[in-house]
Amino acid sequence: MARYNRQPALNLNATDVWGAACAAQRINGAYIKVSPADENSEYITETNRAIMNNFLANTDLITDSDREQGELIRTYYKGFTFKILQGIRLSDFDNTAMLIANRDVIDSNYDIAVIASLPSCYVRAKSYDDANARVRDANGHIGSVGSKVTLDIEVVKCTYSQNYNVFFVTGLTNDNKAVFFSYRERVERGNNITVTGKVKAHRDDATQLSHTKVNHV
Repeated sequence: MARYNRQPALNLNATDVWGAACAAQRINGAYIKVSPADENSEYITETNRAIMNNFLANTDLITDSDREQGELIRTYYKGFTFKILQGIRLSDFDNTAMLIANRDVIDSNYDIAVIASLPSCYVRAKSYDDANARVRDANGHIGSVGSKVTLDIEVVKCTYSQNYNVFFVTGLTNDNKAVFFSYRERVERGNNITVTGKVKAHRDDATQLSHTKVNHV
C-alpha cells in the first residue's frame, strides 16, 4: 500500500474515519498504539493511527467491507444512548465513544485517536455482551445449597477482580445452567473444563460454587 506522510484534513466524513479504523484493525489484527521497538526485526509495525492516516489521505483505499464494519461498530456505540435512558452509568471512555459515534464530521485529532482504538474495544465488548446474554438465557439452578457437585462446563466469562485478587469464572453446563466461582488462575473463554465444588448459593442468574477445583478437558 502506498505511504502518505501528510496528516489528513480535520474535516472528515465519519464513515471514512470509522472505515479507516477498521482497515487498520484488519491489517494489524489488533490495536497497536505504539510501534514496538525491536532493532532485530526486519519488519516495522505501524500503529493503527498511522495506518488510518494513510487511508484517510486516500479514502479510495478503504474497502466496502471496512466501511460496513465501521458503521456496525459506530452503531454499537451509538446504542449506548439507550443505556443512559435506562439509568445505566457509562464509564468515561464509553461515554466519550458514544458522543464521538454520534458525530457525522470528525474534526479533531483526539476523536481520530479514540476511533482508532474502538474496533478492538468492540470485539471485547461484544464478546462480553454475548456472554452476559447467554447467562441470562440459562435455565435454573444446580443442586441444593451445601451439596457437592461435579460439572462439565463451557467457560463463557473470566474476569479479574482487583478487590479480591482472583478471577471470577462463569460457565454453562450442557443443559444450559449457569455457574460461577472464584479461581486463582485465568481460564480462557471457550475452554471446556470439569469443575468440582460446593454449592454456595443460588443467585439470580447462576449457581455460585465454592471450594472449587478445575480440571481442563
